[in-house]
Amino acid sequence: MSDLAVDPTADPAKIVSGLSTLSEREISDLLGGPAGERVLDEIFRQMRDTFRPEQAQGENALVRFALTGGPEGSTRTYELHVVDGACTLATEPSAGSGTAPADRALTITTDRVRFVRVLVGQVSGAKLFLTRKIKIDGDLKFGGKVMGWFGIKQDD
Repeated sequence: MSDLAVDPTADPAKIVSGLSTLSEREISDLLGGPAGERVLDEIFRQMRDTFRPEQAQGENALVRFALTGGPEGSTRTYELHVVDGACTLATEPSAGSGTAPADRALTITTDRVRFVRVLVGQVSGAKLFLTRKIKIDGDLKFGGKVMGWFGIKQDD
């Protein structure tokens, strides 16, 4: 990590705000290092906090993200529950914790670097899905609109 363009000891919100300026390798180094879990946690806090209820009107849904590629090959799971225009976050939820109707439950599985690159607009989620780099379990049409419900704060 000697050429990492960001201080991994910095405030995670500051790191997240600059993710779009990092290369794939820098994102990989960051997420694979000691700050990786804190950065992912901050991303999902921001996704919860920037939830756009007008985009999800009438939806009661569970969106689960299983992010592979962690330390020693680990997977970290996050759940965003959307109910009555509100969004809540569960980090590393227990099995069977979902409360959404089955037709509105979705699991997105990918590695953490690809997830971040899609989130900050560096790569196309649709392209990664078509090349099997992102897996979606659940209603694909629903899955296509879900990411528009959330965002993260980026430096302009």
